[in-house]
Amino acid sequence: MTKEIKIIHTGDLHLGMTFKSLGKKSRLHRRDCQDVFSNIIDLCINEKVDGLLIAGDLFHDPNPSKPIVTFVIDEFKRLRDKSIPVFLISGNHDPHKKDSFWFNYNFPLNVVVFENNNLEPKTIGNLTVYGLAYTNNTKEPLKDFKAEKSDNVKEDPESNYRPIKKAQIDNSNLDYVALGHFHDLLEVKAKVKCFYSGSPEGLSFKNNPGSGVLFVKYSNGNVTVKPIKTTIRGFHSIEIDCTKFDNDLEIRKILEKNKGDDKILRLILKGSPSLDFQLDTDLFMKEFESKYFFLKIVDDVHIPNNLTEDETIRGQFIRIIKSEIEKESDSKKKKMLESALRIGIGHLDKKL
Repeated sequence: MTKEIKIIHTGDLHLGMTFKSLGKKSRLHRRDCQDVFSNIIDLCINEKVDGLLIAGDLFHDPNPSKPIVTFVIDEFKRLRDKSIPVFLISGNHDPHKKDSFWFNYNFPLNVVVFENNNLEPKTIGNLTVYGLAYTNNTKEPLKDFKAEKSDNVKEDPESNYRPIKKAQIDNSNLDYVALGHFHDLLEVKAKVKCFYSGSPEGLSFKNNPGSGVLFVKYSNGNVTVKPIKTTIRGFHSIEIDCTKFDNDLEIRKILEKNKGDDKILRLILKGSPSLDFQLDTDLFMKEFESKYFFLKIVDDVHIPNNLTEDETIRGQFIRIIKSEIEKESDSKKKKMLESALRIGIGHLDKKL
């Protein structure tokens, strides 16, 4: 009976990333990413895994800061003390090239950093991992490749950078293919189990909120893959069509319902409500910003098409501003004019 093999598959941690879109919370979220990495190390130790696979972009920059690199090295040492190996490839953000930072630091002996541009096997105990360093984005890693028949695990970058065809996966003779670069969990349907683990912590509003790692088990020829949530802050986006709104009550309900100290929320307000509807995003922010880790409200509301342009002061004001809106090509200026129209009508109707 073959010994069960357990691994944690992760990637795209982008340690050191600057989250400029989060404003004053950017440094805190950078720290979140480091905390998630420490939690992954804890998970490896608690589960007594046979290896940690990091499928590229451990660091966000090609030359990460010394504190970030030494932090990672210290965390790897915790795995070394438990005899847990790490198999690590570079990604397009932290490529393994001549004179890069990879040559300036001494990683613990339990860390295998793949250095070659061609697939090569590394074996520790019962685990064999094939990997290659990232140096260009055109090479097909599995072209004409077939692994030696054994308890193999393959770890390699994402297909946009290194094209991997389904037939190549099917014919690889591997037991598991661990991919990186795509930031959300995704299974590639093939004869061989093949997954993108996604980023273990949210990096942008493009990510699904439940980020995590993959816990992979191999036993007697069978591979099982279990997602484990690791994210501290979830990036959430909600769109609201305000077309039928007469007031802001529904918006306030949604902001109240979704509040949370760990939430990063982008609320996008869309539609074309009547000019009676007065939108005050600054007021929303003053009321709700403290109830979220980070809150962003996007005003993408536009004026309705069926506005009455008669000879009244109101109608003439609408005609003049609409004419300016139609002539304006800059989207930001167009939005300012639409807001001016809405506010101006509010004053004329004495509803502000």
